[in-house]
Order: sequence, then structure tokens, then C-alpha cells
Amino acid sequence: MNEPEVAYQQALEILTQKGLQREFIENASLKINHARQLSEIGREKKPSKILEIGIFVGVSSAILGLCLPETHIVSIDPGLPVEIQDILAVRKFDIQEKRTNLSFVLELLNDLKIADRFTLTKGFFSCCFPNQEDREKVVNYGIKLDEYQLVGKQICEQYQPFDLVFLDADHRTSAVASDLKLVYPYLASGGKIILHDVGLDYWGKQVRMGVEEFLAENSHVKFEIEGEIGYLYEEDI
Repeated sequence: MNEPEVAYQQALEILTQKGLQREFIENASLKINHARQLSEIGREKKPSKILEIGIFVGVSSAILGLCLPETHIVSIDPGLPVEIQDILAVRKFDIQEKRTNLSFVLELLNDLKIADRFTLTKGFFSCCFPNQEDREKVVNYGIKLDEYQLVGKQICEQYQPFDLVFLDADHRTSAVASDLKLVYPYLASGGKIILHDVGLDYWGKQVRMGVEEFLAENSHVKFEIEGEIGYLYEEDI
């Protein structure tokens, strides 16, 4: 079992060796303190199955896989060209990388020798770029969004229940609310949903508003925040 700091550095080193800018990866992925939090909650819950929604180039996947060696991890991501992340981001890195993020994820997991515990699925979880501006940028790039499927319902039905869900996909309010509404019924008894980026910046506020929209229809669910990581769960009675 690896420590999260070691797993984090291993993932970054492998990905930079494959041609990605380290600063770009760090900007769009978990930070090292978030990696510790993710590992700690995972070890506390001892999950047999985790659902990971949104994986970018696989830093969080590597941390989960290395720090929780007994866990089966089901991961979902659209698998778009890496440079689209730069096009959609506020902070630009002039990334020119047409290989998909899932190609980097698969190579990373194979290099770390943990790919056998992952089920990787290409597709959107519950919605596909609900924000019109984002959608136009992706379409103008040349992506044919009608060729991508919504796979969340199918994957949840096939692999439920999940002891942990790590949600780090589209941060727009409507997307967060949509993802939570779909995934929550498939959470195991005593399970938790972990959300990344719930801080006080623009994207954190978007994520929080999505959570609030979900909570408005699920008042029995508790929401806690520790830094930029949020937790949704049902309190034990």
C-alpha cells in the first residue's frame, strides 16, 4: 500500500515523461493535500468498489489505485483530446496534445501495474456540456458530440452499489446537480460521495450551487466541507 504523497509524485513523473506539462497537470488535477484527504477517507471506509466520475489524465485514479489495493475502481470520462481541457480552462498553458486523456490514463495505470483493478468507460455520465459556451468551444474544435453516449445510468446499474463516489467532472452547477441526482441512488448504505473543488473560487461556487440544488430535493443528506473537498452522506440513525 502506497502513501498518497508517493502515489501523487509517481503519477506526475510518469505523465510528464509521456510529454505533458507538469504545471498543466497540477492545475487541472488533485493537489497533494487533496490526495491525502482522498486516501484518508478511502482507508477509513475500506471500500470494495469506487465510482470515479471525471478522471482527466489519471492522477486521482493512480492515488485511488495505489493507496487502496483491494478496491475495484469504475472510472468514467468522455475521453476527449487533452488540449480541449486547455481550451475550456480559465488559465491557459498553450497545450497542443491531440491524444485523448484516456490514452494517458490507460498507459499510466499499466505502468503502475494497477490497470487490472480498473474498469474504464468512455462517455459522459449524466449530461454533455450543458453550458452553451463550453459546448460551442468543443464543437468548434471539431468534436462531434452526437457520437458520445451518456453512460452513467448503464454503468451504475451494472456495477452498483458503490461504497465511495469521487465526483470531479464538469463543474458547472447544472452538471453537478445532474450527476448527483443520477448517482446518489446507487450509493451503498453508509457510502459517501466525495466532491473535488468546493472552495470559494468561481468553480468552487459553481460546484456548491450544484450541491445545493441536489440538497433542496434531498434534505436528509448531509454535506460537509474540508478545504476544497466536500462530502455527501446520510447520517447514521
